[in-house]
Amino acid sequence: MKKDASETRGFVPQKDIVYNKLLPYADNLDAESNEILSKIKGNLGRAVELRELWPGVLFWTRKLSTYLRLYGRKFSKEDHVLFVRLLYELVTIPKLEISMMQGFARLLVNLLKKKDLLSRDDLELPWRPLYELYDRILYSKTEHLGLNWFPRYVYDPTHTSTKSYFPESATQEMLDEWRPLLCPFDVTMQRAISYFELFLPTTLPPELQHKGFKLWFDELISLWVSVQNLPVWEVHLVNLFARLANDNIGYIDWDPYIPKIFTRILRSLNLPVGTSQMLVSRYLTNAYDINHIVIWVAALLGGPSKQAQAQLSGLFNSITSFFHPSNHGRWLMKLMKLLQRLPMSVVKRLHRERYRQPTWLTPIPESHRFTEQDITDFVESMKQPVLLAMFSKTGSLDAAQALQNLALMRPELVIPPVLEKTYPAMETLTEPHQLTATLSCMIGVARSLVAGGERFPEGPTHMLPLLMRALPGVDPNDFSKCMITFQFIATFATLVPLVDCSSAVHDRNDLTQVEREMCSASAEFEDFVLQFMDRVLWRF
Repeated sequence: MKKDASETRGFVPQKDIVYNKLLPYADNLDAESNEILSKIKGNLGRAVELRELWPGVLFWTRKLSTYLRLYGRKFSKEDHVLFVRLLYELVTIPKLEISMMQGFARLLVNLLKKKDLLSRDDLELPWRPLYELYDRILYSKTEHLGLNWFPRYVYDPTHTSTKSYFPESATQEMLDEWRPLLCPFDVTMQRAISYFELFLPTTLPPELQHKGFKLWFDELISLWVSVQNLPVWEVHLVNLFARLANDNIGYIDWDPYIPKIFTRILRSLNLPVGTSQMLVSRYLTNAYDINHIVIWVAALLGGPSKQAQAQLSGLFNSITSFFHPSNHGRWLMKLMKLLQRLPMSVVKRLHRERYRQPTWLTPIPESHRFTEQDITDFVESMKQPVLLAMFSKTGSLDAAQALQNLALMRPELVIPPVLEKTYPAMETLTEPHQLTATLSCMIGVARSLVAGGERFPEGPTHMLPLLMRALPGVDPNDFSKCMITFQFIATFATLVPLVDCSSAVHDRNDLTQVEREMCSASAEFEDFVLQFMDRVLWRF
């Protein structure tokens, strides 16, 4: 079928939107998209040749952006490469209007979003034009005089998508350009480290690592270890190390630095210590970014040494008491963000190791992949802080998201303690906050609960008792409890069809014990629906 479709279109598409095939006029989409694409290519090329940025280039780049939303990347690899090169040239035009440059940059990022579609062999982009553009914006000599004005985040996304396609010689050229600025006692240090974070490529294949991070890793990690006073540029250095660790899992020996890494992370959280709850006065802008911390930690886990997991367990043991519901402070938001995003990063790494199709990006070696024991140890280290954070004063949403990701990995360790808190909360009427918090967390683990599986086969048997006990929560006098109850019931009704299957117990003899219990209990679904509708109609 793919061969016939490619013959009809005249090319093999990079990645089209598969749901378009379900449209009633799907047979006409190929001809329609080919006609639109040919118009975009012809008119965009003509506008660029005539140097008509406005309205020609701007109009047809917007048409290309619309084409991506409607049809996906439904063009050949050759067209994809040409589009990227053209947009890169447009973005780096000197003295281009900022609004126009932002539009070109957004389209360029969209074209480069799927890294697996274009490898380094297909595309190579020069780094210096983009650096000169950033230098004009970040260190403008006229902006503070009011002669220019740049939006705050005008430069953020472009470098993230393009740095993977810089040439092999780019790393050495960047070091020659910015290494003279490395002076810890001068303001140029901040400039050099920020450029290293923005531009240094970290996705070179293992056979080219001598032209990549091995040229600068020892120097910069030694600089990071020697600095103790948390300067502003240290944050950019940590972001660079996090990206490097994530792109090269298993190819860098982090073991000598792991104790120092977790010590610095703990210090960056700026937690109160002692009986007087003393805080070290630090600028919040100098603290490590939680998004990069969780990426770094997730990349360090696994491997033969298990040192990172031991340090992570020690870190959570030392800060578990801070998650108690009675604690509150400006540091709590950072702790909750760490708790919520670390399991998410580990789940993403597991997906990358076990399920994602191999691409040109550096694969994770077998010796450093997660074992079943590694996953169990990770979930055990995070379980107690998450269960405490369920009733935090900042809300239960972060804890619910953390429980959702932990339950995807080990439902038998996570769901039972949540159920132990949920059943008593549904029986009491004097603690509505406990009920809303536990229901929010049950919504997070609902998919893992009803899926059952070999790890937690008894999970589906809890669904009907939970639904029946949730019915008193339909109370218009308590709006928050009523809304979370509706969400709870809607979640389970979406995941499981409410159908009476009790006759299957007599008709089939290949059911497991759990399946027989579920089929017998399904006779009560009708009673649940009637009670629910009666409450809704009567209460409202």
